[in-house]
Amino acid sequence: MTTTQIPSRLAQPWAQLESELMTRERALASEWQALAEQAGASGEQRTELAHALLANDPEGVRHHPDDRELALGRADALHAEQVAIGEALLALRDGRYGACADCGESIPVERLLAQPTALRCVRCQALTEQTSGAA
Repeated sequence: MTTTQIPSRLAQPWAQLESELMTRERALASEWQALAEQAGASGEQRTELAHALLANDPEGVRHHPDDRELALGRADALHAEQVAIGEALLALRDGRYGACADCGESIPVERLLAQPTALRCVRCQALTEQTSGAA
């Protein structure tokens, strides 16, 4: 069994961060399940959800495209957040958590507490947003 090295600056909030991530992960799974049940989907795949939304539309494809697009957009957002949380939990457990993905500097604990899935320090995140906004 390997022991995770907890960075000293994260020692106190470590359990809180892990608990918050796991709680959010469970909430997202419940939200996805509710969305799938509402649409009549049986599985956890976006394609199954899309198929169920189309199959259960009594008015046909032309009448409710906005509702379907909203549901699929929400499903995409849920999936993206689930992936981010999963990556944060893996990083937390293997000792990579809290290091900026771009510059390698430590992400401030305050930022991690506010945004537990943060991958970048504030400076690198701002640069990423400026670059993607300019495209």
